[in-house]
Parts: sequence; C-alpha cells; structure tokens
Amino acid sequence: MSLAARSFDDDALVDTDDGAAAADPVVHERSLADALDHLDDAGADVVLLDLDLPESSGLETLSTLLDHHEDVPVVVLTKLTDREVGREALRRGAEEFLAKDEINAELLVRSIHHAIERRAHRREQQRYETLIEESTDVNAIVDPDGTVRYVTPSVEYVLGYDPDELVGEDAFEYIHPDDRAAVREAFDRLAGDDDYRATVDFRFRSADGSWVFLDGRARNLRDEPAIGGFVVYTRDVTEQREYERQLEAQRERLAALNQLNDVVHEVASAVVDQSTREEIERIACQRLAASQSYEFAWVGEPDPETEAVNVRASAGTDGYLEDASLSVDPEDSSGRGPTARALRTGEIQTVQNVFEDDDYEPWRDLADEYDFQSSAAIPIRHEDTVYGVLNVYADRSNAFREQERNVVEHLGNLVGHAIAAAERKQALMSDAVVELEFRIRDVGDAIGAGAVPETPIEFEQTISVDDDEFLVYGTVAEDGLDDVERLTETVPFWESVSVVGEDVDGVRFELRLSDPPLMSTVASLGGSVRRVVVGDELKLTAQFPQDADVREVVDALQEEYDSAEAVARRQVTDRDERPGRLADVWSEELTDRQRTVVETAYFAGFFEWPRATSGEDVAASLDISAPTFSQHLRAAQRKIFAGLVGDDPDD
Repeated sequence: MSLAARSFDDDALVDTDDGAAAADPVVHERSLADALDHLDDAGADVVLLDLDLPESSGLETLSTLLDHHEDVPVVVLTKLTDREVGREALRRGAEEFLAKDEINAELLVRSIHHAIERRAHRREQQRYETLIEESTDVNAIVDPDGTVRYVTPSVEYVLGYDPDELVGEDAFEYIHPDDRAAVREAFDRLAGDDDYRATVDFRFRSADGSWVFLDGRARNLRDEPAIGGFVVYTRDVTEQREYERQLEAQRERLAALNQLNDVVHEVASAVVDQSTREEIERIACQRLAASQSYEFAWVGEPDPETEAVNVRASAGTDGYLEDASLSVDPEDSSGRGPTARALRTGEIQTVQNVFEDDDYEPWRDLADEYDFQSSAAIPIRHEDTVYGVLNVYADRSNAFREQERNVVEHLGNLVGHAIAAAERKQALMSDAVVELEFRIRDVGDAIGAGAVPETPIEFEQTISVDDDEFLVYGTVAEDGLDDVERLTETVPFWESVSVVGEDVDGVRFELRLSDPPLMSTVASLGGSVRRVVVGDELKLTAQFPQDADVREVVDALQEEYDSAEAVARRQVTDRDERPGRLADVWSEELTDRQRTVVETAYFAGFFEWPRATSGEDVAASLDISAPTFSQHLRAAQRKIFAGLVGDDPDD
C-alpha cells in the first residue's frame, strides 16, 4: 500500500532513504495553511498532526483540518501528559492519538495502518447507511404475531416513520384491511415451514395516512441467534402499481370506446327502421344496457308542472328509478345532479366519480347499491330542440372522459335526429301538430298584474270571438274566485268575469279578454292556446302547425317575456275525431230513454224552425210529463255537445 504521511513539526518522524522516499513519500509542512494547500493539490493517505503549530494550536487545529478534508485519516501527536486531549481528539474525528515520547517505528506504522483502515471502514459504513436510508427497500425483523422488532432506517424515506415509532408495534394494524388476510396466511405458512419463502404484495399505511404498495418477501430465521424472527424484505412499488393501474384503465377505456362505437352503429342501424319516438328511445336504452361497458340506461323528460323528471324509457335499471328522486328545480337538492343540469343547459353532463362529486351526494347510497361509479347525462337534441336526456351509468370511474364523452354526446344527437325524422315522417302521414309548453316565471310581466294569485287559476278553453277579443273558460278553487275577480279589476285586458257553475274541481267561470298580449302573440305565430295555469308562475300549452318554425316561436315569446323558457315539445295528432266521438256518445253515453226522447223529438219536428210540434206534444206521445221530457232531452244534448267539443260530459 502506498503511504503518504505528513508531519507538521520540525522533526522527521519516518526516516527514509531515497528509494523509500520515492515509493512512500513523506511530506513535511510547517504551517497549517501550507498543509491545507498541499492537501488541496495532492491529497494524502494519512496525516500526522502535531497540535502545537506556530500559527495554530490545540484541538482547533484538528477541527480546522477536518472541516476542510473530512475524509483524510488523522493521527494526532500529543505530549505524554496530554492523554485527555488525545481522547477528545478521537471524539472530534481523529482515528488515532500517539504520545510523542512513546513513539517507535513499529507503533507508528501500525497506528498509521489502523487509521487508514478505520477511516476506510467508516466511509464504507457511511456509504452503506446512506444507501439504506435513501433506499426504496424497507427490511424488518418481525415476530410471528406481527410485532416489529427491528426496521431499517430507510423506513423514514419510504413510509415517513422514524424506525423507533414502529418497533414494538403490530404490523398488521398498518396493513390495508383488504390485504391483511393474505399477509396473515403467509405468516402462518412461514411459522409451519422453515424452508418456505413467502411472496406477497400488500398496502401499508404511511405516516401521512396514504397507502404505499409494497412488494414483500419473507423468510423464517427464528433459529438464527442474531435474528430470532421473520425477516421481511419489502420494496416500494407504488409508482409501478399506479402505472399498471393507468395502463389497465387505458385498456378499459379503449375497450369501452370500441364497444361504444359498436353500440352507436347498432343504434344508428336500429332506429332508422323505427317509426315512433318511443321505439327509438327504447332501443337506444336496450343497446347501451346490453353492452359490457355500461350497467344501465334510461331516458327522461321534465314535467312542466311538477318539475319532476319523468321516465320515458329504460333498460337494466332493476329498481333504481323507483328509488331515485329527480327534479329540474335548481333550488331542490334533487335538481342539482347531472340529469337536471343537462336538461337546463342542453349540454352533456358527466360525473367521473360519484363518490367524490359533492352534487351527487343525494344518490351516493344508490350508486353503492346499484354498483356504478360514473354517469353521463346526454341531451337528446336536434338543432334547437331538446327532447329529453339519455342517462348512462358505468361501473368504472372516469368512464366518460375525452373520446368516450364525445362518442356518447354524438349518440344523443343521433337519437335526437332519429326522433325528429320519425316525427316528420309521422306528420306527413297524419294530421299532426307541434305542441309546445312554456314556463314564464314573472307572472306579473305575463298578465300585467302587480301581484300573483294565491290560488292557481286554470284556463281550459279559449274561444276567439273576433280578431282581438277572446272568451276563456276556466276553473279555480272556491277560495280562489276572489283572486279572479280582483285580477279582472286590475289587469287592463281582463274585461269581465262571470260564474258558470260549480263541479268537483271548483268554480267554473267565463272570462272575457280584450286583446290579451300572450294569446295575441301565439295567434300571430299561427298557434292556438290550449291551456294556461296562472300561479306563482305561468304555464302555457300551445299548438302550432307542423311546419311552424319552433325557433321563431321561442324567440318571439322570449322577446315579449324575458323570463319565458320552453320546457317541452311534442308532436300530437289533431285529426277530427268528432264523428267517432259522436257515435260513441250515441251508443255508449246516452241511456235508452234519452235516445228514445231524441229520436221522437227529431222525427216529430221539434228541432225544426218554426217547430212542427211542441215539447208537450212529444211528451204526450211518449206518455211522460213535459218536465221529464225536458230533463231527458237536455241531458242527451249535453252529452252530444260535449262529444263535439271534446269535453267530458261528467265534469
């Protein structure tokens, strides 16, 4: 071994001849500054340090030297009486100390060699400790019952614990509940078979509460005196498991996307052959629920009066819809979910994790019961018309991201286009009209009143008397008649009101209107008002020709009334069914006696003008009294005319 020794006093401690000097040079420096310079330039295997230098003395000389070159081994030279100083030098980092008066060649060489070996060993130990502390491997000695007896310092780097925090602890209390059984099984096998090598992956709770994935191996070394337990070797594989999870999720998304594309093609092919909206919606739900990517699907639309979401079609729901409460009212907690938002905005709404989304809290227990983790609410729309919302549920989180979201959104447009095409086809083959429902939240703006009625007022039939005058027949609860009379006095275009009669629904009234803005607007667009309900908001149902521009209708009403919004659109048949209704009334509604009275009066000329016979004569020919004849005749006339105007004669 090459030896380069330095002494900083005036005496040569090692006598060398020229050959030895060449092989093992000994460099003498007289000051600490010169020695430090030389160490910077050439280094050394060992330093012999006298603590009494001209410009530096005592243990501070050692400290200064080690501050600059902590890796070089140092042998301190002291006086015979300075043994305590020597021991302090060892505590400060020197490898050896020698009393000058006791030095001989053999002792000096032996001390130098020991200093070099001891410093090399210390460096190796520091290197090992650093590697252990920074390692992602955590090794431990554990008793069969799980008690931790020793754990490597790397536990602080990997799991955040000081080793002393875990010693004496039950390791099973830190293992994820879902993984404990597998680890206990491995320990049981280790206890019964000394040659068994256990391998098990498990999650371990770190100091910050998160779970770290560990790849574990274990051996039974209870018979080894230095061990006396199970040696457990673990490696942090959290990043690897996360990467594997992401790959698996990516594979699932790609598989779901491929399946979804197949479903879209199937739906596109299937709905082309369907002639009704109901068939199209049913097939879309069935195809989605039958795919491996989704659990179930359903289609809903809002009820304009109750604001509840009504189910139009479903597949695979298995009771979910009976348990779920849904609304489009944003003030209601059940109206803040994706279905309601999609219906209000006309845009797709997704929930990537139902257990983390705050707005999904009302349905979280149902998600757990029906085993889904994400959902999408897809508007069924064509151009500016939203027919409803298609809801789809998946048993995986983050199911509706990026490409998959785009595909299901396209599916909603495809179904909407198919419904619009079916309705157009149906319109060409029937006397269909477009029925629109509107909600106007500002009732005062809609009817020109300063206050809204306390009791809802329902207008059931509107008759146009001339271009700007209407008769409206409606019903109100008995305690709401005062509201009708008060509004007649305050609303400019409410001319007069009179009570027609009473029935089970309340008081029936006739209201005369002069140039009412709402009805005039509807009429100017080619439509007719079918029903109006005035309460804390105004609800309007109107019918328009099949070829009416729905967008123009909506824009016109919203321009007239800022708070107006379209809430439903449907296609209804408006063919004249009165002949059929009259036949039904004649054969099913009229009694035998009523039919006899009508036939006798008709053929006796009672309905001619002037009359060919009187009521008394017809009564006499039937052998009944005149009042009885009038009673039967009026009852029959009411039923016949109710059939003509499409009313219920029993109302």
